[in-house]
Amino acid sequence: MMNPVKMSRTIFVVVMVVLLPIYAAAGDVLDFAVIQPGQPGSPEEAQPVMDALAAYIQNKTGSDAPIKGSYFNDVDPALVFLHNRRPSWGIVRLGFYSRQADTFGMVPVAATRPGGSDKDRWRLVVSKDGPEDWKGLKGKVMGNMLFEKDAAACLLFGVPADQLSFDLKGTFQPLRSVRDLIRGKAAGAVLDQTQYDAIQAMPLANEIKVIHASSELPASPVVWFGPPGATAQKLVAVLLRMKEDKDAQALLKLLQTDGFGPADSDLPRYKMGPKGAECFQ
Repeated sequence: MMNPVKMSRTIFVVVMVVLLPIYAAAGDVLDFAVIQPGQPGSPEEAQPVMDALAAYIQNKTGSDAPIKGSYFNDVDPALVFLHNRRPSWGIVRLGFYSRQADTFGMVPVAATRPGGSDKDRWRLVVSKDGPEDWKGLKGKVMGNMLFEKDAAACLLFGVPADQLSFDLKGTFQPLRSVRDLIRGKAAGAVLDQTQYDAIQAMPLANEIKVIHASSELPASPVVWFGPPGATAQKLVAVLLRMKEDKDAQALLKLLQTDGFGPADSDLPRYKMGPKGAECFQ
């Protein structure tokens, strides 16, 4: 028979092994990840912004636990991170949400508002002498939202990428892709609403034309990984008040959003279905 002292020590060790992950998770309840494939810069360059957002959230929620924010602008490292250490919440690009929402249990709890709107629209542009119909396009089409090819193809064209007559290619430099198509180095470029609006003020706007546009799309959602509870409600309350908080204005500019709004009710219908002919569930 085991010595009672040894038995109590064994039980203590077993209990601690079981509970440590729970305590660790409880200490990280507001850790987050910003996942924006195709955005410029690097995770290292973005870390000060993540730290500032973490400090702001911690201050406003009164959380006793340190908050860690992580940034990814590449799909694969983001997936590795989520598989190994799931944060509580995140701000993710629409294409990433579409492809990965079911895998990681993403529940939309709020919405970003780039340019003051919670909706986006993607446009396929070609050179002035290019084809009028996207179905006749051949070659390479560039865009910084195209790193998730299947999701992007479904969101913009309503069909998976392998059914297109051209190749979608992600780029970190959407403005250069427009210049490339004017020079004949690319067949086309896909621009989101903010990029399209910015180009309208440039001379090269006269050298391109829109041959296809998406319907209104949700802006990047704020998601909770798993069923949201009281902690998620506390976070959302803070996010929704940021636009009116003078202390948050510089941070919002760095995050490229004009505050946050309620979760977009259209988001669930943009979740990708199983691989195959159908785009969405």
